Amino acid sequence: MPNAINLYYWPTPNGWQISIALEEMGLPYNLHLINIGQGDQLDPEVHKIAPSNKMPAIVDSVGTNSNRTLRDS
Repeated sequence: MPNAINLYYWPTPNGWQISIALEEMGLPYNLHLINIGQGDQLDPEVHKIAPSNKMPAIVDSVGTNSNRTLRDS
């Protein structure tokens, strides 16, 4: 079974905070690198997850609130 949490991330201080938190909590996750230096955050598919074009963003696809997205506003 794939991990329930998808982390859309680039190694910036904010991205590190989220990845460290997930590791510390022992939560399995899938990592999706979004190269903000190349403008990957402007891709229409990424824009659906993070409309403000900011990273990191998390999509949790398990539970009663499936596909709940957490992101910087």
